[in-house]
Amino acid sequence: MTLTPRAWVLLGLGGLVALLGAARPEFLGLTLLIDLLVILAITVDAFTLPRAETFRVQRRHERVLSLGAANRIELRLEHVLTTSRRARLRDEPPPLCDYDRREFVLTLLPDQPAQVAYHLTPRYRGEARFEDVFLRVEGQFGLTERDYRLPAREIAPVYPNLLQMREYDLLRHRGRLQQMGFRQLRLRGRGTEFESLREYTPDDEFRRIDWKATARRGKPIVRDYQTERSQNVILMLDAGRNMLAEVEGKRKFDAVLNTALMLAYVSVQMDDKVGALVFADEIDIFSPPQRGRTQVSKLVEALHNAQPRMVESDYLYAVTYLAKRWRKRSLIALFTDLIDPDASRMVLHAMGTLARQHLCVAITVSDPRLHALSQRTPNTPADLYRRTVAIQTLDDRLAAMRTLEHMGVHCIDAEPDTLVANLVNYYLQVKARGGL
Repeated sequence: MTLTPRAWVLLGLGGLVALLGAARPEFLGLTLLIDLLVILAITVDAFTLPRAETFRVQRRHERVLSLGAANRIELRLEHVLTTSRRARLRDEPPPLCDYDRREFVLTLLPDQPAQVAYHLTPRYRGEARFEDVFLRVEGQFGLTERDYRLPAREIAPVYPNLLQMREYDLLRHRGRLQQMGFRQLRLRGRGTEFESLREYTPDDEFRRIDWKATARRGKPIVRDYQTERSQNVILMLDAGRNMLAEVEGKRKFDAVLNTALMLAYVSVQMDDKVGALVFADEIDIFSPPQRGRTQVSKLVEALHNAQPRMVESDYLYAVTYLAKRWRKRSLIALFTDLIDPDASRMVLHAMGTLARQHLCVAITVSDPRLHALSQRTPNTPADLYRRTVAIQTLDDRLAAMRTLEHMGVHCIDAEPDTLVANLVNYYLQVKARGGL
């Protein structure tokens, strides 16, 4: 039990009254009475403090937390108080997580549970360990307060960002995918898989005319085509040391993992088969391409605990492993990092081999700090040195990407916030033009 500021004010006033009684003996009896009343009020207030069994707290959130996303955490405080009380509630979020707030000032009403919420953003995958919840409640007169530790320890798994998949579904149904940075593409008529027949219009190409149908109906009829179904998409994730680097407080591997799973989710919506291969100096995970929503769940379970390691990645071994187990033409999305043509020589050689049979795209995470440093006006020799290094690093990455482009490998180099949109838009363009 502790005293509130209100109690300390009353005790201070009681001390002043006692000084008055010492100066004026005729008021001594009155001052003693006032001091006793103050002490009595504090004592009575202390007895009104509720017992620990009066309170129970529940923490509510999704079964798994999403990496890099603002996960809603709700706290529901149940009690059996018969009078209103002022209180302060504090949660103990897991370490290595960002949150908008964790303390709440409450007014507890009789027989009415209190509910508050905040948002938690994990910065690493794995396990998020919540501690107990702490509650401070004042007595009935607001003179004393007591702290309570309410049992609420739990461990919540942190997966790649699953909330963006729900957002994608919601915006797709509302026709507002542009809010996620996705372009709205009209896929009909641009694929090679027959869909339906319709009458000719002046905007149609002559090569779309179905002459047999035209002869039967006596008027020009054209064929409509749709995007090919059941194509193959393979996600290759580099889990070597280069992917341990951090960009905006997040490891590059975590950024590309979120992007890869989002591409898998969109591909499944397009009825494509999706698979994944995670590698470093050896093969960590291989999941052959399959169709259906359950495949996304399988990939999430398989990849959510994948971690990069401090080893050099063996790209040629990964390519050879994939070639032995999957021969069908596919869209190969390699999530890696490029430093310069010399340091990335193995990447270039491996992707050049894949590009002979597959449609390949290399996805890398750019660091906005490098772009900022390359454009900053130097004021000191140290600033000049930093700018020179940043410009050289960006030029080396650009040279490596140009080499891949010459091999027929498309490159996507974007910051974490725009990486998903850039990759998904490229995939939709490939589907629209029948690139596979």
